[in-house]
Amino acid sequence: MATLLYTVRSLIQPCESISAKTALKYQTEKSDLKLKPAEQRSSLSLRVSTEDNKRWNVIILTHMSSGSTLTGNLFNLHPDVFYLYEPLHNLRRKVYNDEWNPFDDETNRAYTKDFFDLFRDCLGCGFLKNNTLYRSIPPFVKGKKHLTYWRYSTPEFTKEAVRDACRGKKITVAKVMQTRLPREIGIKELERVCRADPQQFDCLIIHLVRDPRAVISSLLRRKFFAQGPEKTLFYSKNLTSEGLSLLKRNVQLLCSQVTNNLNYVRDNWATWFQGHYKLVRYEDIAGSAMNAARVMYDFVGLPMTNSIYQWIAEGRIPTEIEFKIKAFTISEDNENRISYWRLVRDPSLVSLVEEACAPLMKEMGYILINGSEDHQHDLNVTLISKEIPILKDLR
Repeated sequence: MATLLYTVRSLIQPCESISAKTALKYQTEKSDLKLKPAEQRSSLSLRVSTEDNKRWNVIILTHMSSGSTLTGNLFNLHPDVFYLYEPLHNLRRKVYNDEWNPFDDETNRAYTKDFFDLFRDCLGCGFLKNNTLYRSIPPFVKGKKHLTYWRYSTPEFTKEAVRDACRGKKITVAKVMQTRLPREIGIKELERVCRADPQQFDCLIIHLVRDPRAVISSLLRRKFFAQGPEKTLFYSKNLTSEGLSLLKRNVQLLCSQVTNNLNYVRDNWATWFQGHYKLVRYEDIAGSAMNAARVMYDFVGLPMTNSIYQWIAEGRIPTEIEFKIKAFTISEDNENRISYWRLVRDPSLVSLVEEACAPLMKEMGYILINGSEDHQHDLNVTLISKEIPILKDLR
């Protein structure tokens, strides 16, 4: 099996076909690429490890409305990647009929087993179980070219065809929503399945986090995917006391899940996560997609390709995409989305989020406004630190 041994030189060397203007921009940005000591070790660890024949997988762990579409497409469009778009979507939504709320003990035990079996079958490019294909690549995904970019190299959709497509790519990348993982610490469950068969496969985890104030603002527009009477509580701009209570419960759930993941990684850094884990903020990707792509590609051992470079730097959508859709557009809108919540959300709601999420925000470098409407609405006031504070503990 071909290895993933690429040099940093191949990662940052611009292609000859890039325009002079773009090349100049590229050379200017190139100096911004800096890897922290822990990231350098992770990158080196992967390059050493991939000398064997095990299958390498990259899991993008995040929450809904956290920038996973943009981040996922940086891998989805890469020619060396077999991309799985939210492989837990159907298992959680269609089989267990709830993609948001924590399960009771009995249901969670059953779901944990189904999750483990599904992921283990995917991580090794096996697709051996009869239900793996339907659950990991449901009908709504396989029919959309922009969600399974690799899919269109073959017209068949069988276990054998998908297995061959997976093995034909150097790595598998899967996007996973935290709320679709088993109820316990989500990243612990990912570690457990990733370590299940070290001779056959291994994983890298890209943990994508976004400012919870922006996440909650976006999820409010989607009514938190609530069903039945609960959904109506989010219809009014001025939430009732019952609506505020439900909102606070959802905010606490989201932020506690991320905090629990970070604490688990910190406590178990030396046992597995060193060399397997990278923490990324959505705001850093949206603010400099090219730089973020280089850093993530270096972490997983992928080269920057001409098509990806032109997509990011020049807005050229890959020729295989027959129509222009938002998922494949990189523009200033990505940066504008960082601050949108500051203009549309009531300061009292922002305070509710900050109160529930303060520990997480401080560790991730998100600056609290503490009720200041002036700071919230003045977009010249930055609300994100240059560095991610928790990274100092991951060395």
